[in-house]
Amino acid sequence: MNKIDKKIFFPAYLVLLLVSLPIILNPEGSQEMIGAIQNFMITKLGVLYIWYGIFAIGFVLWISFSKFGKIRLGEKNEKPEFNNFSWAAMLFCAGIGAGIIYWGAIEWVYYFQSPPLGAEIGSWQAAELAASYGIFHWGPAAWAMYSISACGVGYLYFVKKKPILKISEACRGVLGDRVDGFWGKVIDIAFMFGLLGATATSLGIGAPLATAGLAHVLGIQVELWFELLIIGVITGIFATSAYLGLKKGIKVLSDINVILTFVLVIFVFVAGNTVFMLNMGTTAIGRVIQQFPTMITWLDPAGGSLFPQWWTVFYWAWWGAYAPFMGMFIAKISRGRTIKNMLLGALGYGTLGCVLFFVVLGNYGLDLQLSGAMDVVGSLSNIGGPATVIAIFENLPMGNLAVLLIAVISIVFMATTFDSASYVLAAVSQKELRQDEDPQRWLRLLWAFSLALVPIGFMLMGSPLSVLQTASIVAALPVSVIVIITAVSFVKMVKKDIASGELEIE
Repeated sequence: MNKIDKKIFFPAYLVLLLVSLPIILNPEGSQEMIGAIQNFMITKLGVLYIWYGIFAIGFVLWISFSKFGKIRLGEKNEKPEFNNFSWAAMLFCAGIGAGIIYWGAIEWVYYFQSPPLGAEIGSWQAAELAASYGIFHWGPAAWAMYSISACGVGYLYFVKKKPILKISEACRGVLGDRVDGFWGKVIDIAFMFGLLGATATSLGIGAPLATAGLAHVLGIQVELWFELLIIGVITGIFATSAYLGLKKGIKVLSDINVILTFVLVIFVFVAGNTVFMLNMGTTAIGRVIQQFPTMITWLDPAGGSLFPQWWTVFYWAWWGAYAPFMGMFIAKISRGRTIKNMLLGALGYGTLGCVLFFVVLGNYGLDLQLSGAMDVVGSLSNIGGPATVIAIFENLPMGNLAVLLIAVISIVFMATTFDSASYVLAAVSQKELRQDEDPQRWLRLLWAFSLALVPIGFMLMGSPLSVLQTASIVAALPVSVIVIITAVSFVKMVKKDIASGELEIE
């Protein structure tokens, strides 16, 4: 217990209990309150999230191609600690989770029913926009937000040799010694609250999909006891992985997950309408490139559709709530890489991975709808999202095998996200964490099991999408301010060290 930063650990754990217990004890009342909060956040403050996304992309590209991008996280000629495959696998699995399976397969349905940018429902324009907007939402803006904090955290940890893995430390360039006192504790606790909201959203979306898939394969009804059992299995897997540490647990689990994911994507690509996937995928990527400035700034003030508020703002908030955690995690696994390599690698590998899901899984479902092979839109309205995803993949040859694979991948995806989250929460809860150390095992296990509390509450209230969206939207607002502070802080620290002669950039 001497290594624990008690001024962070106990307040953060108290916040966890204060958030989770009311949801578990009074799910109906909590749902009403959360709905009111969400309506206020998206209608009044949505523009702040939009500008945050613009800032993230601009900052990451500027740092990458400036002299700051040449800084190596480690010694002068040090080689990367992890090879490109394992590095990309860890950052992708930590940052995406099982949500990519669910949304990759079904997100287009929401856009096809209520198309953005004035497209007519059911038109070819609506179909193309439906195939494009998922790529936009899960693309460069998301990974740019994830990467901002990695600059300051990685610089302090591997260049300045500070044995502290905390987001508050990355704010030192702006706040100075105040990060050692009250404000530093507030920043770290706010970061942990943001991560709690983001991971709860991920598990609240992913767990029902895994549950529906396994129940279908086993031929049983989805009931609360079975949902809680799946949460228990997921928690057990990521607790074991977090206990084993970064190299023996998280790395191995991420490698396995990426391999299983490639198997699924290749199978669907070959077994489905391959030509349609290629054609629509190419068209969708082209639309995103052409309309990216419009998509990233569109708030529809005249039309009042609230499409960007319910979708783009939600996604920017979700990524924003995850951002400090992902920044810390990306920094921790990037020893030996340059800032440019780290930022562009996260942007490139992350975006490419997400594009594959939407081009293959999403367009497989869209083809079923357009060809008349399945009424996916009607299915979503009648039986809900998770059951519709299962129904989509039942249309494949060996459909039950595909559904089983989706359930397994969903479970492993959630486990890789949560073991990374519990690892970082444990690191923040300690006073120090040296470069060759993992956080204490008992602390990793405690956070691993504790992270399941809020998703259990969401299950008891039925996991409505609006509740899950609000968890991220509310959590992201204070966290986004912290991320911007880390960006300014990184630039100030580097400039100061260059001026004093402590840092030389080739």
